Amino acid sequence: MFHTTPSNRQSDIIKISAHSKEMNKRDISIDILKFFAALVITNSHMELLYGKYSFLATGGAIGDVVFFFASGFTLFLGTMGRFDNWYKRRINRIYPTVFAWAIIAAFVFNHQNDMKFTVIHGGGWFVTCIMLYYVVLWFIRKLMPGKLWTAFGMASMAVLAVYLIIDWPEGWGMYGATYFKWLHYFLFMLFGAIVGKMPRQGLNFNFWLDAGKLFLCVMAFYAVVIGSTRNHVINQWQIISLLPLLGTTYYFYKVCSSRQMKRCYENRYVGWCIKFIGGLCLEIYIVQGVLFTDAMNGIFPLNIPLMFLIIFVVAYLLRCASRIFSQTFKDGEYDWKAVFKPV
Repeated sequence: MFHTTPSNRQSDIIKISAHSKEMNKRDISIDILKFFAALVITNSHMELLYGKYSFLATGGAIGDVVFFFASGFTLFLGTMGRFDNWYKRRINRIYPTVFAWAIIAAFVFNHQNDMKFTVIHGGGWFVTCIMLYYVVLWFIRKLMPGKLWTAFGMASMAVLAVYLIIDWPEGWGMYGATYFKWLHYFLFMLFGAIVGKMPRQGLNFNFWLDAGKLFLCVMAFYAVVIGSTRNHVINQWQIISLLPLLGTTYYFYKVCSSRQMKRCYENRYVGWCIKFIGGLCLEIYIVQGVLFTDAMNGIFPLNIPLMFLIIFVVAYLLRCASRIFSQTFKDGEYDWKAVFKPV
């Protein structure tokens, strides 16, 4: 029989205490949100893999706004400082991945993109969009501290004004390939910053109640979006879909903050998967486009989880490459442990 010595017990207590402090410092609901966002966004781009069931490739708008919300949530929690230094940190987080992918894509996939294209479009519309949002949010934080709801109201009025002024073409969709979504998606990143600044003590988290409200918001959102493709009047007023989409984002956050979801996160294996996939959001978004293929449609539906697995592996390799790229231009030796660190 093995006996636990006092020193071993003390070591275990220290480890548990350190883990608890890390959990308290880190809002794990954001990790869970990013995990779901990565899955939903990827699924929405899988029309080719679903074949005749392509209607299942949905959820892109929800995944986009959830990720913008999560990005905004953490943005105002720390000190921002001078704009150039703050924006430099944003660049250092995103662009090593963009440049690493440009190099890989040129050699492996024969992409021939110049530097201008790589800087502006190399990470897709999402990266360009969020880099613009960072600029606006820095000025909101500096010029309107404590007035985020006022800023949200002003941004909402601007979105509504643009929507009403422009004569949109028949059958147009505000969540498709349009620059208008760059405008209204900003509301969700700002909303994330607002919720991030709220005291958590004032929020009540009830898994089943919040899940029910989340379901109703999702149904209302799809009712407007689908209705706008079939009815001219609804199409003209599809802007109202932003209301249930905001509700979807908020109640998604509340569900991810519930005790039930936290218990899943605290599971050694489930928690590792959530942190691993959620931490690869950017890389998953960048690599997936060149990997989608109908070559495996003969084994449908197994091609779907298999493609997810391939994307996760390639995304992880891209993150390793981006860390190598980043470390190459810094003083000091390579930290290979940091390069291959999975979570």
